[in-house]
Amino acid sequence: MVEFLEKINILEETRDLIVVANKNQISQILFEELNVQVTDYKDELFTTIHTLGQLKSNRIHIVGGNKLTKLEDMKKVIQKISSLKGDSILVTDSFNHEELLKVSDIVEMLVTQAYVCDTYKSKKSEASSNVFVQANKELKKAFDEGVIYGESINQAKDLVNAPYNYMKAKDLADHAKALERYEGITVKIYEKEEIQAMNMGAYLGVNKGSSDAPYFIFIEYKAKDNQDQPTALVGKGVMFDTGGYSLKPSTSMPGMKIDMAGSAAVIAAIEGIARLALDTHVYAIVAATDNRIGDDAIVPDDILTSANGKTIEIISTDAEGRLTLVDAIWFAQKEGAKKIIDVATLTGAIMAALGSYYTGAFTNDQDFFDEFKKVTEMTGEKIWQMPISKEYHDELKSIVADLKNKGGRLGGASQAAAFIEEFVDKDTKWIHLDIAGTANESKTGATGVMVKTFMKFFS
Repeated sequence: MVEFLEKINILEETRDLIVVANKNQISQILFEELNVQVTDYKDELFTTIHTLGQLKSNRIHIVGGNKLTKLEDMKKVIQKISSLKGDSILVTDSFNHEELLKVSDIVEMLVTQAYVCDTYKSKKSEASSNVFVQANKELKKAFDEGVIYGESINQAKDLVNAPYNYMKAKDLADHAKALERYEGITVKIYEKEEIQAMNMGAYLGVNKGSSDAPYFIFIEYKAKDNQDQPTALVGKGVMFDTGGYSLKPSTSMPGMKIDMAGSAAVIAAIEGIARLALDTHVYAIVAATDNRIGDDAIVPDDILTSANGKTIEIISTDAEGRLTLVDAIWFAQKEGAKKIIDVATLTGAIMAALGSYYTGAFTNDQDFFDEFKKVTEMTGEKIWQMPISKEYHDELKSIVADLKNKGGRLGGASQAAAFIEEFVDKDTKWIHLDIAGTANESKTGATGVMVKTFMKFFS
């Protein structure tokens, strides 16, 4: 738990004290304000001083403010703070705000570090520590902002960590519909007959093997009096992916609930944007379904017709995410979006190329991409630009249809991006993010990747 304290008497508190200070402030804080006599203090990133009865607090933890200029250093400090047992107070009045990371970033990291996935456990985890952030009134806004960022990331984690029997397309649609409680948000949920009326044959093809209905989710956030052209965030919403008749091996099946991490990112981000009341205009769009085997499921060699009229030869039913995305992108363009960012756990190939360290990124507009990449450098969510040239498009040529949904064995991530680009209008600026390697960690579960970057991008 992270709470705000405007004013305390730190001499009378019994919690651990965490003080962020530059080197030239340490003497004043320790000797004058706290009246603690210390002879062996070293100017380091994180130093623990045992008060030996000089204060009711057992320990003072000094964070070297002059060393706290990198995101990685901040993460190390947050991990140490989160490991403290019981209650602690983080004193932020000593920040040099022009040089150090913002209070909002610190609070956001504290909130996300405290995340525990115990929703489906019979015994809930008790918080091992509570952090009370002490700051003046001027910093209260930054504190609140940090909480919203942290809670938005954790919201995405909750959605991704939910198993399929608790998080089907209908459940995600219901969650999205509830966002209308925020000012500026409107939500339209399209059911199967309405999706059919829009001729979304690629998306509906994926759903044909399922006993659960598809739900197409369209969320719009528009600040009051904002006249900007909308930017669309399109998230892959395959709620569980068996691979269809191109069936995944048994060892690859567990964990495929994360195949909707893209949808979780865009839905959590637009909720955070609304909570921050940002002056912007943004869509979050999800074509939600699962991919299973059934009596009417698509098989390799089938030909589907997408919403924009292009025909697609099915080579692999396990290359399904791109089928849902292209109809969602068609919809975004129909609704007037001239800038689109899609995000998807799309290919194993991107994991082979970049591991779990970088999100693969593709674009048709370098200026748009450079603008976005600057934000990722601020948030620490690493992306790596990948090629998407004519050669990859050529891999998708079909004898019997306009396109194949899968090309050769090599270059799979770029081929998948090229497939999506075939459905992007020439005057639309587009970025594709393949988060297959960054959406989940084996030990801790969902990461909430790209939520913070999306929120910052529109701030």
